[in-house]
Amino acid sequence: MKWLNYFLNFNIPFYIYKLNMNDSIIYSRNIKINQPMIILYGMIYIIKNFHNHKKTTIAILDAENILYINHMKEKNCHYKIIAISKSFLMSFQWKNLININENLNHIIFKELIKLYTRTNKKYEMMNIIMSHKYIKNRVIQLLLFCARDCGNINKTYVTISHYISQNTIGLLSGSTRTTINRILKKLTYNKYIEYSIDKKITINIYYFYMPNIKKQSLNIK
Repeated sequence: MKWLNYFLNFNIPFYIYKLNMNDSIIYSRNIKINQPMIILYGMIYIIKNFHNHKKTTIAILDAENILYINHMKEKNCHYKIIAISKSFLMSFQWKNLININENLNHIIFKELIKLYTRTNKKYEMMNIIMSHKYIKNRVIQLLLFCARDCGNINKTYVTISHYISQNTIGLLSGSTRTTINRILKKLTYNKYIEYSIDKKITINIYYFYMPNIKKQSLNIK
Protein backbone atom coordinates (compact mmCIF):
# COMPACT_ATOMS: atom_id res chain seq x y z
CA MET A 1 0.00 0.00 0.00
CA LYS A 2 1.56 3.22 -1.16
CA TRP A 3 0.36 5.30 1.80
CA LEU A 4 1.98 2.97 4.29
CA ASN A 5 5.18 3.12 2.24
CA TYR A 6 5.11 6.94 2.19
CA PHE A 7 4.64 7.23 5.93
CA LEU A 8 7.04 4.45 6.91
CA ASN A 9 9.85 5.45 4.56
CA PHE A 10 9.83 9.07 5.72
CA ASN A 11 9.11 8.46 9.41
CA ILE A 12 5.77 10.23 9.43
CA PRO A 13 3.77 9.24 12.54
CA PHE A 14 0.45 7.49 11.92
CA TYR A 15 -2.02 5.17 13.58
CA ILE A 16 -3.99 2.29 12.05
CA TYR A 17 -7.61 1.66 13.02
CA LYS A 18 -9.13 -1.72 12.30
CA LEU A 19 -12.92 -1.84 12.02
CA ASN A 20 -14.72 -5.14 11.71
CA MET A 21 -18.09 -5.29 9.97
CA ASN A 22 -20.61 -2.99 11.73
CA ASP A 23 -17.94 -1.45 14.00
CA SER A 24 -18.33 2.31 14.24
CA ILE A 25 -16.62 5.59 15.12
CA ILE A 26 -18.70 8.49 16.42
CA TYR A 27 -17.91 12.17 15.84
CA SER A 28 -19.67 14.74 17.99
CA ARG A 29 -19.00 18.23 19.30
CA ASN A 30 -17.86 16.70 22.59
CA ILE A 31 -15.19 14.58 20.91
CA LYS A 32 -12.33 16.70 19.66
CA ILE A 33 -10.99 14.65 16.76
CA ASN A 34 -9.57 16.54 13.81
CA GLN A 35 -7.20 14.01 12.33
CA PRO A 36 -7.87 12.92 8.74
CA MET A 37 -8.04 9.19 8.03
CA ILE A 38 -7.12 7.51 4.75
CA ILE A 39 -9.08 4.35 3.99
CA LEU A 40 -6.49 1.71 3.13
CA TYR A 41 -8.86 -1.21 2.71
CA GLY A 42 -12.56 -1.99 3.05
CA MET A 43 -15.76 0.03 2.80
CA ILE A 44 -17.47 2.38 5.26
CA TYR A 45 -20.43 4.72 5.24
CA ILE A 46 -21.16 7.96 7.06
CA ILE A 47 -24.51 8.62 8.72
CA LYS A 48 -25.61 11.99 10.02
CA ASN A 49 -27.75 11.39 13.11
CA PHE A 50 -30.04 14.19 14.29
CA HIS A 51 -31.21 14.48 17.89
CA ASN A 52 -34.84 14.08 16.76
CA HIS A 53 -33.88 10.51 15.72
CA LYS A 54 -33.83 11.28 12.00
CA LYS A 55 -30.77 10.10 10.10
CA THR A 56 -29.37 10.34 6.62
CA THR A 57 -26.47 8.68 4.84
CA ILE A 58 -24.11 11.26 3.35
CA ALA A 59 -21.40 9.08 1.76
CA ILE A 60 -20.13 5.58 1.08
CA LEU A 61 -16.33 5.47 1.04
CA ASP A 62 -13.77 2.79 0.23
CA ALA A 63 -10.05 2.38 -0.41
CA GLU A 64 -8.26 5.50 -1.70
CA ASN A 65 -10.81 7.82 -0.10
CA ILE A 66 -10.12 10.16 2.79
CA LEU A 67 -12.28 10.77 5.84
CA TYR A 68 -12.06 14.18 7.47
CA ILE A 69 -14.72 15.56 9.78
CA ASN A 70 -13.38 18.63 11.54
CA HIS A 71 -14.65 21.35 13.87
CA MET A 72 -18.29 20.34 14.13
CA LYS A 73 -20.44 23.40 14.73
CA GLU A 74 -23.89 21.80 14.61
CA LYS A 75 -25.46 21.22 18.02
CA ASN A 76 -28.34 19.00 16.90
CA CYS A 77 -26.48 16.09 15.32
CA HIS A 78 -23.50 13.79 15.34
CA TYR A 79 -21.77 11.70 12.67
CA LYS A 80 -21.33 7.95 12.78
CA ILE A 81 -18.79 6.08 10.66
CA ILE A 82 -19.84 2.44 10.17
CA ALA A 83 -17.83 -0.34 8.52
CA ILE A 84 -19.68 -2.31 5.83
CA SER A 85 -16.81 -4.80 5.74
CA LYS A 86 -13.53 -5.25 7.57
CA SER A 87 -11.72 -1.96 7.05
CA PHE A 88 -8.35 -0.40 7.84
CA LEU A 89 -8.04 3.37 8.29
CA MET A 90 -4.80 5.28 8.72
CA SER A 91 -4.93 8.50 10.75
CA PHE A 92 -2.26 11.20 10.82
CA GLN A 93 -1.74 14.84 11.76
CA TRP A 94 -1.33 17.64 9.25
CA LYS A 95 1.55 19.17 11.20
CA ASN A 96 3.68 16.07 10.64
CA LEU A 97 3.31 16.42 6.87
CA ILE A 98 4.20 20.09 6.91
CA ASN A 99 7.50 19.34 8.64
CA ILE A 100 8.83 16.88 6.04
CA ASN A 101 11.21 17.88 3.25
CA GLU A 102 9.87 20.04 0.44
CA ASN A 103 10.09 17.47 -2.39
CA LEU A 104 8.22 14.80 -0.45
CA ASN A 105 5.75 17.39 0.78
CA HIS A 106 4.89 18.21 -2.83
CA ILE A 107 4.42 14.54 -3.76
CA ILE A 108 2.21 13.68 -0.80
CA PHE A 109 0.01 16.76 -1.07
CA LYS A 110 -0.46 16.09 -4.77
CA GLU A 111 -1.66 12.57 -3.90
CA LEU A 112 -3.88 13.93 -1.12
CA ILE A 113 -5.61 16.23 -3.61
CA LYS A 114 -6.40 13.15 -5.71
CA LEU A 115 -7.87 11.47 -2.61
CA TYR A 116 -10.08 14.48 -1.88
CA THR A 117 -11.24 14.58 -5.51
CA ARG A 118 -12.20 10.89 -5.44
CA THR A 119 -13.90 11.33 -2.07
CA ASN A 120 -15.90 14.33 -3.22
CA LYS A 121 -17.30 12.23 -6.07
CA LYS A 122 -18.52 9.69 -3.49
CA TYR A 123 -20.48 12.43 -1.71
CA GLU A 124 -21.96 13.46 -5.05
CA MET A 125 -22.82 9.80 -5.72
CA MET A 126 -24.80 9.60 -2.46
CA ASN A 127 -26.70 12.76 -3.37
CA ILE A 128 -27.70 11.15 -6.67
CA ILE A 129 -28.87 7.97 -4.90
CA MET A 130 -30.98 9.87 -2.36
CA SER A 131 -32.47 12.16 -5.02
CA HIS A 132 -34.64 9.29 -6.30
CA LYS A 133 -38.23 9.41 -5.07
CA TYR A 134 -38.78 5.66 -5.01
CA ILE A 135 -36.77 3.31 -2.81
CA LYS A 136 -36.42 0.72 -5.59
CA ASN A 137 -34.58 3.28 -7.73
CA ARG A 138 -32.32 4.21 -4.82
CA VAL A 139 -31.44 0.54 -4.31
CA ILE A 140 -30.74 -0.05 -8.00
CA GLN A 141 -28.58 3.09 -8.22
CA LEU A 142 -26.75 2.08 -5.04
CA LEU A 143 -25.96 -1.40 -6.37
CA LEU A 144 -24.78 -0.06 -9.72
CA PHE A 145 -22.48 2.51 -8.09
CA CYS A 146 -21.02 -0.14 -5.76
CA ALA A 147 -20.49 -2.48 -8.69
CA ARG A 148 -18.72 0.25 -10.63
CA ASP A 149 -16.44 1.31 -7.79
CA CYS A 150 -15.64 -2.01 -6.11
CA GLY A 151 -16.87 -4.75 -8.42
CA ASN A 152 -15.17 -7.81 -9.88
CA ILE A 153 -16.04 -8.20 -13.56
CA ASN A 154 -16.70 -11.62 -15.07
CA LYS A 155 -18.03 -11.44 -18.64
CA THR A 156 -21.58 -10.05 -18.31
CA TYR A 157 -21.59 -10.14 -14.50
CA VAL A 158 -20.16 -7.81 -11.89
CA THR A 159 -19.89 -9.01 -8.29
CA ILE A 160 -19.70 -6.39 -5.56
CA SER A 161 -16.52 -7.29 -3.70
CA HIS A 162 -17.95 -6.60 -0.23
CA TYR A 163 -20.89 -8.33 1.43
CA ILE A 164 -23.65 -5.78 2.05
CA SER A 165 -26.49 -6.87 4.32
CA GLN A 166 -30.13 -5.97 3.78
CA ASN A 167 -30.04 -3.93 6.98
CA THR A 168 -27.14 -1.90 5.59
CA ILE A 169 -28.87 -1.37 2.25
CA GLY A 170 -31.89 -0.16 4.19
CA LEU A 171 -29.81 2.37 6.14
CA LEU A 172 -28.04 3.54 3.00
CA SER A 173 -31.26 4.02 1.04
CA GLY A 174 -33.42 5.35 3.88
CA SER A 175 -35.73 2.36 4.08
CA THR A 176 -36.61 -0.70 6.16
CA ARG A 177 -35.26 -4.24 5.96
CA THR A 178 -38.72 -5.51 4.94
CA THR A 179 -38.90 -3.18 1.94
CA ILE A 180 -35.32 -3.95 0.91
CA ASN A 181 -35.99 -7.68 1.15
CA ARG A 182 -39.00 -7.30 -1.16
CA ILE A 183 -37.05 -5.23 -3.69
CA LEU A 184 -34.07 -7.63 -3.77
CA LYS A 185 -36.37 -10.63 -4.17
CA LYS A 186 -38.01 -8.94 -7.16
CA LEU A 187 -34.62 -8.07 -8.66
CA THR A 188 -33.50 -11.67 -8.18
CA TYR A 189 -36.73 -13.06 -9.69
CA ASN A 190 -36.30 -10.87 -12.77
CA LYS A 191 -32.62 -11.96 -13.04
CA TYR A 192 -31.18 -8.47 -12.55
CA ILE A 193 -29.14 -9.74 -9.61
CA GLU A 194 -28.14 -13.00 -7.97
CA TYR A 195 -26.14 -13.98 -4.92
CA SER A 196 -22.73 -15.63 -4.89
CA ILE A 197 -21.90 -18.52 -2.56
CA ASP A 198 -20.57 -16.07 0.04
CA LYS A 199 -23.79 -13.96 -0.24
CA LYS A 200 -22.24 -11.14 -2.24
CA ILE A 201 -24.53 -9.43 -4.76
CA THR A 202 -23.81 -10.13 -8.42
CA ILE A 203 -25.33 -7.82 -11.02
CA ASN A 204 -26.34 -9.15 -14.43
CA ILE A 205 -25.19 -6.33 -16.69
CA TYR A 206 -26.79 -8.06 -19.67
CA TYR A 207 -30.28 -7.61 -18.19
CA PHE A 208 -29.62 -4.07 -17.03
CA TYR A 209 -28.21 -2.63 -20.22
CA MET A 210 -29.18 -4.69 -23.28
CA PRO A 211 -31.86 -2.60 -25.07
CA ASN A 212 -33.46 -5.60 -26.80
CA ILE A 213 -34.34 -7.28 -23.49
CA LYS A 214 -37.98 -6.85 -22.52
CA LYS A 215 -37.77 -5.84 -18.87
CA GLN A 216 -40.56 -6.53 -16.46
CA SER A 217 -41.77 -3.75 -14.20
CA LEU A 218 -40.67 -4.15 -10.59
CA ASN A 219 -43.89 -2.55 -9.32
CA ILE A 220 -42.19 -1.56 -6.05
CA LYS A 221 -42.10 1.92 -4.62
